Amino acid sequence: MAIHTTRWSPDTCECIMDYEWDDAIPNDQIALTPSNIVNVCSAHTAHSANPSTLYTVLTEENPRKNQAIQNILDNGPNTLYDLVNNNNRVLKNNVNFKLTWTGTSPNRVLTLTLTGTTLTPAQKNAAQSFLNTKFGAGKVVLA
Repeated sequence: MAIHTTRWSPDTCECIMDYEWDDAIPNDQIALTPSNIVNVCSAHTAHSANPSTLYTVLTEENPRKNQAIQNILDNGPNTLYDLVNNNNRVLKNNVNFKLTWTGTSPNRVLTLTLTGTTLTPAQKNAAQSFLNTKFGAGKVVLA
């Protein structure tokens, strides 16, 4: 039984923080405890005094970005993706999402701009409708 420290940084900003976890607890029951802020980016300075608050904000924003992109990929046209390993969809080499965050944390808005291909108005509307349902209107915008 030992307490371990893991250093983590999301791919949505330059924040870096440590969290602790106990290896004596079964994997499906492990609770991560934010313990130290190593670096806080300019978008999250309001949370620089509290590791738990910063961790909560970061672990909302990062999955929101990942889930939004994955949903668009899973439900988008074949011009977006290639199939690999058991028909998993991955973005084509020439297709990307440009990410832009606006607003003030913890209420930042993610804007996704697709490059390398174009969605039809119907495809874009369907994707935006899902994003609004999943995250709330205005939390993720498909430009």
